[in-house]
Amino acid sequence: MRHKIPAAILAFAIAGSALAAVVHTTAGPFGGFFGLWGPDVSSQQSVGARFIPSGDFTLTSIKMWFMNNSSTTHPTVKITLRTDQTAGTVSTPSSTVIEQWTINIQALGWNPIQEVLLSTGGVALQSGVKYWVVAESTASSGSSSVWNYASVGNTFSATTLSSGAWQPGGSGAALTLTVEGTVGLPNPADINGDGVVNGIDLSFVLSAWGACASCQADINRDGTVDGFDLAVLLSAWSA
Repeated sequence: MRHKIPAAILAFAIAGSALAAVVHTTAGPFGGFFGLWGPDVSSQQSVGARFIPSGDFTLTSIKMWFMNNSSTTHPTVKITLRTDQTAGTVSTPSSTVIEQWTINIQALGWNPIQEVLLSTGGVALQSGVKYWVVAESTASSGSSSVWNYASVGNTFSATTLSSGAWQPGGSGAALTLTVEGTVGLPNPADINGDGVVNGIDLSFVLSAWGACASCQADINRDGTVDGFDLAVLLSAWSA
């Protein structure tokens, strides 16, 4: 039996799906010429993959494939989204963290599992800007996770030296990475990133009132949450 979908619901579904987009993606880790492989993420080495959005987006999720040097423990890995620092022609991750996650790798042994990291909202990915996804861990090499390379393709990557300094790996094998977002930059007045500007956002402004370095409630980014930010929020009020 066929059921007729109401036009309003259908239109909403189409509009919603049109906003969703893949900002960057690679192939998965399976079926490649070299089999399953990738760099260790351990106390001795952090690993980063770079991507450049082709348009303006608001981040919704990051997906990465990991396997495990251990078959009994689940190492902890910190994932950060960072800005780029370029010295001359050398591009590496900066120390500026835009968003971060801490996860315990699900995989045991060399059977990769994709980790899905959801954004808390409001993170802008601007067209043509270089961004890095960095994985780091305090696990020892023998029990560390392995960030899988994609089966095909090349992207720009970087690893750390024993000193902790970044060295660019260049455009070698692609680290598995999918970045998803909604089309368009976030509204800076939508502080909690739920798509509306309302009393919840107002509460963030009021609770952070005063000097506030690099906080979301500082809508105009002048280092202080004050009447200027309140005015911007009220002018964007939507609920």
